[in-house]
Amino acid sequence: MSIPATETASPTDPATTAAPGVVDSIERAEFIRREHLGTAGPISALPDEAAIARWRANYPRWRGRHWTYTADNDGVALRLRPVNVARATRRRPA
Repeated sequence: MSIPATETASPTDPATTAAPGVVDSIERAEFIRREHLGTAGPISALPDEAAIARWRANYPRWRGRHWTYTADNDGVALRLRPVNVARATRRRPA
């Protein structure tokens, strides 16, 4: 998968990793962007209970809340995968 020159490959971005059984995490802003584009969402939006059950069995570190589409190794097809969304960080007032 090629990455445009304006983007940097992230080791936690599911689109740039392909290790089986590993649940990737994306930042909340990235999840919101993908959700807006229709390529991510909450687990409640998926009607396939069998796929969700497989994910729970195959990805024990998955929090069970979100999914996203990611490009396969060839960058040709999109695959539906579970994803963890990074929790919001608390910022201390300056």
